[in-house]
Amino acid sequence: MQEETHIAVALQDDHGCYPDEVWDVVLRHLDMYTEEVLEELKTIAWAENKEFPSHSRISARSGVHDWGASGSFSELLMQVSTGTVGGVGAMAIAGATKLVYEKLKSRSRGEAWSQVPTLERAVELASARIHQHYEVAIDQLTVVRSDVDMEAQRYDIDFVHADGRRFGATVGAITGMPWCTRIWSEGTEPLRRPEPAPPVLGD
Repeated sequence: MQEETHIAVALQDDHGCYPDEVWDVVLRHLDMYTEEVLEELKTIAWAENKEFPSHSRISARSGVHDWGASGSFSELLMQVSTGTVGGVGAMAIAGATKLVYEKLKSRSRGEAWSQVPTLERAVELASARIHQHYEVAIDQLTVVRSDVDMEAQRYDIDFVHADGRRFGATVGAITGMPWCTRIWSEGTEPLRRPEPAPPVLGD
């Protein structure tokens, strides 16, 4: 049983682009093997009830950290295509993600954080996730709006990057889902990832 399991589901038009949005959760002491979690995540690709699942890719890694308190961890990232006109695919996949996250939460001892964080901590969490999934420098992100709903137990935060790109985040309790972070890129056109640099050949 891993002490900490970090799971992210990224919704995107195709795998050559940065995601449209990412649902991110960290669970403590998840009583499931990694293979079991992977099987649960695979059900998300069938969310639209079509003859074939949506295109998807799942990567996983595990290890032991010894920085302060030591412990084992695992990280799983699922990238799933939402290539359905009108956003119907994205809505179905988001709904399926909520169901899977709730099931996983029921097999854990809870989330990594169990109460509303401070605004400063919420900004840190959102910035770290934007950096991870969109490859932008944290120190070039500026908060342009932040709202807190203490009754709903969540923050809604808007960022602008130095290059003009805008990002949004919800941190905290999201209806029908364990405590998590949801981030997204604002704009109508998906941004393509840069092509990898060609290998440098020796003389």
